[in-house]
Amino acid sequence: MTYKKIFIIVFVIVAAFYVFKVRGFNPFAEEVISGKVLPLLDGKPVTLEECVRENGAFIFIMGTWCRYCSEEVDNLKTLNDFFQSNKINILIGMEGNSNREIRKWVNKRDFPQNWKTFYWHEAHERELNINVDAVPYLVVKNKNGWATYSEASVLEARQITRLAQDMLKSNK
Repeated sequence: MTYKKIFIIVFVIVAAFYVFKVRGFNPFAEEVISGKVLPLLDGKPVTLEECVRENGAFIFIMGTWCRYCSEEVDNLKTLNDFFQSNKINILIGMEGNSNREIRKWVNKRDFPQNWKTFYWHEAHERELNINVDAVPYLVVKNKNGWATYSEASVLEARQITRLAQDMLKSNK
């Protein structure tokens, strides 16, 4: 083998390692690591500031392996009209083994169109100023971007409604 062929083989191996090991499966990894962009599943990047601007946002971190996350999604779906009428954004940060697994999990649960679902990456912990130690994890941010609530647990619909009402009061 010539040096040129060896160089090409080494280059391909290093590039593959970088893409799949360092950057992970996330196609938007460069933006994610900057901490400024949330890469939505539909391919449209959005900033956290855009999401909290109107009346705040509820940010849920969920995992495809988490049996409690499905329960949380069901609770949220019952409140979707309430969130839309109060102009509160729902963001779902999804963790999983692959993009395909995440999309399958989200599609199976039939997320409402107004929810912004993004690929979760540990770099978001710096952006959101939280330390996710378990899922489901909820962070409530008011329209000023301040966290008014943060906890790992499954909440009932009435608890979520009370948190939203408290957040709306803090916006005034």
